[in-house]
Amino acid sequence: MLENVSPKVIHKIMAAEGYLELGMPIQALDALHSMDDAGVLEAMRLYLIGEAYRRQEKYHEAIEPLHQAARLFPVMESRKAWSSLSECFRLGGYHELAEVASLTAEAVEEIEVTCAVLSLTETRKTTFEWSDIPSRMTGFTESPRFGSPRIPR
Repeated sequence: MLENVSPKVIHKIMAAEGYLELGMPIQALDALHSMDDAGVLEAMRLYLIGEAYRRQEKYHEAIEPLHQAARLFPVMESRKAWSSLSECFRLGGYHELAEVASLTAEAVEEIEVTCAVLSLTETRKTTFEWSDIPSRMTGFTESPRFGSPRIPR
């Protein structure tokens, strides 16, 4: 998948991650904004831009790139983007949107856990009961009709 991505793009993404780890968000933004086309790494580029703004406490500027990243990432890789977006909404004064983004991050985490459990049961060829797995979702109920978890509406 990365064979179609320019080595310069990969280098700049890695540099931006390094700058963020070192607490240098301005340098991370410089590296990220100097890219022409990130290709399949666009979601990562947008996430890092949002993170750089978030770490500068520029929450309103962080919202749009984090929202785009959360939507572009495959579901199983979007939890961090939704969590960061929730924090920016909360600190930016958008409390209802923060709750929605937080619930989305929790739902993604539930999907990750469920997939991991299903993968283990497939590997071991054992039977599985949903009641064996505790849920962190608020208001979680087990449906007696299907024996699978239901997310509250």
